[in-house]
Amino acid sequence: MTYYAIRPEKRLPAFPVFRRAEGPLGPARKATSLDPDRMTDASSSRPAAGIRLPPGAVRAGITVFVVATLLGFGALFLITHDLRGSIAGFSHFDLRWAVPALALASMDWFGSGVRIWLLTRPLGIRLPFGRCMQIGGVSAALAYLTPSGTGGGPALLYGLVRSGVSLGQTVATNFASVIVNLTFLSLAGFAAWYFGAAGAIEDIRLPVANISAATLFEWSALGFAGVGLVVILLAVAPRLPRLLLLRLFGRSVRVRRVLKVLQELHGSLIIYARKGKLALILAVLANVLQFGSRFVLGWVVLRGFGVDAGFWNVVTLHILLQFLLYFMPTPSGSGVGEMLAPALMSPFLEDRLLVAYTAVWRFFLNYLTIMAGGALLVRWIGQDAAGVSNDESAPVSNDQPGAES
Repeated sequence: MTYYAIRPEKRLPAFPVFRRAEGPLGPARKATSLDPDRMTDASSSRPAAGIRLPPGAVRAGITVFVVATLLGFGALFLITHDLRGSIAGFSHFDLRWAVPALALASMDWFGSGVRIWLLTRPLGIRLPFGRCMQIGGVSAALAYLTPSGTGGGPALLYGLVRSGVSLGQTVATNFASVIVNLTFLSLAGFAAWYFGAAGAIEDIRLPVANISAATLFEWSALGFAGVGLVVILLAVAPRLPRLLLLRLFGRSVRVRRVLKVLQELHGSLIIYARKGKLALILAVLANVLQFGSRFVLGWVVLRGFGVDAGFWNVVTLHILLQFLLYFMPTPSGSGVGEMLAPALMSPFLEDRLLVAYTAVWRFFLNYLTIMAGGALLVRWIGQDAAGVSNDESAPVSNDQPGAES
């Protein structure tokens, strides 16, 4: 059974589609306004009354996340060779540090909400900030349950559509969000490398294969920045990649999917280049709230265990950890993260505290958001399955997003 986000009966203004442009920052020629629910596949959407969110995919993500996490902790217990001491290590956590840890964990909701609120404003969407925070929390929860956060996009679309936003606008917002996240992480990677953040951890060597933490950080930061930059460049100028893909691989289903993503990324850039340049810049800056809190959380948890380690040392290591986990094949790098986190923190912690540290860090980083966001998602799905309209959300104001201001 598949659930759909149900749009209110009231028809919303059509969302203009821009077919051509001189470039992402150049003038675009506006095509005839199309109803977003009747847009053809070439115009970035299939005919639909809402966004499909298959429960089977959500259940699969939860299953893989739980199994991989248990296997990771099981392997960690075997490595530490001290089951009783590792369990006793939880008693060393000072609960007073749970308050700042909880505040940082809430940034997944607040930071995501700020980004969504900023990106919807140029399109004439007037969602309440509280609703944006809810959508951001659900999006973060599903991102944690999928490899490389791929579930966050569908969750964002689902939340926006069921809040009364037209399908065309949700597609533009979603791809703008992808561009904003990639831009922030790419800039963070380049900046960390350029300003020599690796110098803070140059004396730390990881117990796995005796790898230098500084070297691994530099390569991962540059690698992530490079990947993000390539994706952004492809979105800016998709014509050449389109010709190369078609010439090399033909018109297979997989190639068509890749081309569709490039087309939608490019279309989103064109739309925001006309009316939302400032919103894009502010959204990139606002990502400091969401991603910065993840980097700092590791240091706060370490302080909770009574370890007074250097702030930048620990933050740099957790930036490295986030970059590495992003490319892992399991949701949130589950299983792998349970091995990487203690390996990176081993210079600061006793062996008996490694399991407790990893569990507490994961709890505030992932588990809380998954539980709260998952509960809200289940509530939404239940309402949609029962045919309940979204009465609790304030009406969405659409001020003709394609119009010039």
